[in-house]
Amino acid sequence: MVPPPQLQTWVPWSEAAGVARVTVEEFRDLLRKYRRSSLLIACSRLSVLFNFGLEGDITAGDDITAQWIPAFFSPKIAQRVMLFAQHGRLIFFQAQLRYLAREVIRLGTSDDDLPPVHDGAAGQLLLMAGELLYRKYVTLDDPLDEMANKIATFLPFYEIDSVNAPTMQFLRFYTLLSVIIPRLPEHLRLYDVAALFEEQFGFPLKEYCEFIFCFFMHATTQRDKKSLEAAVDSAIGIGTFRYTSVSPEALSRMFDTVCFTLDTPVEGKEPVGFADFDLLRDRPYLRYQEELFCLDYEFAANKMESGVLWRVLRKLKSEADKTNYLSFWGYVFEYYVAWLFEEYASTAENRFYPSPTYTDDPSKQICDAIIVCGSTGVLVEAKLATCPSDVRYSGDYRKMRMFMEERLVVGKKGPVGVGQLLNAIENITRLPPSALPFWIRHIRKFIPLILTKDDIGSSWVVNSYLNARFQEARKRA
Repeated sequence: MVPPPQLQTWVPWSEAAGVARVTVEEFRDLLRKYRRSSLLIACSRLSVLFNFGLEGDITAGDDITAQWIPAFFSPKIAQRVMLFAQHGRLIFFQAQLRYLAREVIRLGTSDDDLPPVHDGAAGQLLLMAGELLYRKYVTLDDPLDEMANKIATFLPFYEIDSVNAPTMQFLRFYTLLSVIIPRLPEHLRLYDVAALFEEQFGFPLKEYCEFIFCFFMHATTQRDKKSLEAAVDSAIGIGTFRYTSVSPEALSRMFDTVCFTLDTPVEGKEPVGFADFDLLRDRPYLRYQEELFCLDYEFAANKMESGVLWRVLRKLKSEADKTNYLSFWGYVFEYYVAWLFEEYASTAENRFYPSPTYTDDPSKQICDAIIVCGSTGVLVEAKLATCPSDVRYSGDYRKMRMFMEERLVVGKKGPVGVGQLLNAIENITRLPPSALPFWIRHIRKFIPLILTKDDIGSSWVVNSYLNARFQEARKRA
């Protein structure tokens, strides 16, 4: 059985060193003392050394932590840090490397004449990065505002050290491409994804999937070795691809979708908050001296999705095209949910009905799906619920509450999520039996359920917020 989750606090540099709280400016000043390539390559190697990413590992194990504390800190501070570790405090975790890599990339200065980072400085940089992954919490009076505030505060923490296994995220999107889209009914095949991708990027989607799979397997193999030698030798040599059937021009374009170089100016907005790693998520590999260094295993595994879905979305010109493209992927997710239940739910105990409609009006859908178990019916609405970065990382409860209302409660043009489920329950309980499918007439208990593709559905307090809004609306009905 999977052990229960544990809440652990990480050790900030100010506590370990007995100094004042670290500021962003102090952190950046320290980064400027070392060569950028050295810092980023260290991030790549430490990610392998600490085994981050594989099977959702987000913290260094106790043995690795104890082994590297003496190397990364001065003797005096190492003694204090070791004591913290022995009392269950976190010392090394994935988000430290993400924050460190993002800030190094954004420095954007030429620094070949600077010294490489040394082991003694690595510990300080990691603990300083961890200290900056923090936002003070302020309690609010209004109950819904307070719930939205907790969601807005917790979601960045949930995401900076996501518990999702990258392997499953990789396989999920490949399933969407290879299984779900071909299953869509003709009227929902609004886009030829492969053709649109090749038009935008200049190489076939099939080759891109194979390319990302190659990167994914390389990163997985390196983590399986679990040694210092594997970490030091973890980069992918450009020469690895020299004898493939893909042309050098196509390879160069593929590299550009996942890599950045130190000579390329940083493009994009300022980070919205401490957990905004969109810059690193977009290009998780450093290309340096004919080698590719993976800075984040999870982001690398997700490049298939970020390339096919989000990169294509950004390249669409009109807002109408972007809205329609997201709507298409909403249908894909809905059919993916149906496929999961069809493939894995016990047919002896459950009956799954995708896209059920009313008997007296077959053009009107009750909800996205209904699962019947005995006299209980689970009414499902499947939503992309894509939370944009300016909301996701802002820590602003007002933005988060507006997002929840527009995407999961009332909608801009009509009921969504909570509103749709409430309407479905009201119709089922008030319409004459002849207007309903025969299999729904014996249901005595209803369980409303919203499934989201976006991780916001897994965030703390989202269920409480949606349930509160459901109960409010039900009382007014």
